[in-house]
Amino acid sequence: MLESFAQTTGLGVTCRDIQGELILASTQIAGRHPFCQQVQATPEGRERCQACARAAGETAARLGDAYITLCHMGLVVIYAPVVLGGAYGGFISCGPLRMWEWDEVALAEMVRRTEDRRDMNGALLMASVHKVPVVTPQRVQSLAETLMRVVQSLSKDAMHTLEHRKELTQQQAQIAEWLFEKKRADSVITAMEEGGSETAYPLHRERDLLGKVRLGDRQGAKKILNEILGSIFFHNAGNLDVIKARSLELVVVISRAAVESGASLEKMLGLNYEVIGRLSQIQEFDELCHWLVRVLDAMMDAIYDVRNVRSARLLADVMSYIREHHAENLSLEGVAAQVHLSPFYLSHLFREELGITFVEYLTRVRIERAKNLLKDGSLSIVAVSAMVGYEDPGYFSKVFKRSVGLPPNQYRKSFL
Repeated sequence: MLESFAQTTGLGVTCRDIQGELILASTQIAGRHPFCQQVQATPEGRERCQACARAAGETAARLGDAYITLCHMGLVVIYAPVVLGGAYGGFISCGPLRMWEWDEVALAEMVRRTEDRRDMNGALLMASVHKVPVVTPQRVQSLAETLMRVVQSLSKDAMHTLEHRKELTQQQAQIAEWLFEKKRADSVITAMEEGGSETAYPLHRERDLLGKVRLGDRQGAKKILNEILGSIFFHNAGNLDVIKARSLELVVVISRAAVESGASLEKMLGLNYEVIGRLSQIQEFDELCHWLVRVLDAMMDAIYDVRNVRSARLLADVMSYIREHHAENLSLEGVAAQVHLSPFYLSHLFREELGITFVEYLTRVRIERAKNLLKDGSLSIVAVSAMVGYEDPGYFSKVFKRSVGLPPNQYRKSFL
């Protein structure tokens, strides 16, 4: 596999263990690039390269994805972690590379990195670095993605483990971003808390989350869930028991919304039972966050239980289109044309796979959007009606009351 990758790309590729020791190398570089041979001519040079590669491999494993970085000599190397049996076992690397032609400043910086190496020949280094291939940033990214696919093909277990780590990394980045923004507004938050106008739990975002769940908007739901988790952590940092209690409340609320949206009550009760058992075993906030996303996925699967993979993809595209264009004059025929399906087949998909009609889903999207707009006291009922795709405000009010149980004006009063 390494040889095929090397022959296809024209670049050197190696496989190393967790210590950075070489296991396999493509014949494309016969083990090492001429530049690397110069750097690794002594035990000290080899140790520096191994330490650099070892750290980069560990970072790639932690991220669960390909990692593009600079080696200790300033050259680009791509690392992809190898996971077998659920454990990190080493890494595959591609490089060295340059993403642009080096000017005098870059060459001087390279020489500076070896000032403490009396065994290094600066002239030979300067000559060999020009043999390092120049690859565009776009191609480097494509190489990283391809190398990652090669690694994932080693085993299904590797793919599952790395995807888990990648999702966890992305989630923690979103939560960290939310916390950073929260702390930036710390003075405002403090003032609000002193006035008693902000609670430790973002109830308004919980309502938004439930709206996303009812619509099957996974990405939107996960984004809001991460904001809520960030808020819970912000107000209860260090107290995992309180965070768990809040998380359990959140799961119960989501499961109730799932049942209201058509999920099996029996299945939800089973999930809630599993949640209680699993929650007691979790000891880290990071683990809790990722686990809650899995629970959210399971509950949304229960609402929109699509067994056929092809149907699931088609419906995901259709549902996404409806959410983006709900304010327009949508019809079954028009949406079917947009996704290149016959109206009859699209209607069949909604009824057979989701258990609802096209119009019922469109109405659900519009009413959830209307709920958010009604919180803005400056918008009239007529304006909200038009913004969610209803030309007749009277008809909108009837549909809203039938769906929510309250007419729009009374619903608004409960928030203002």
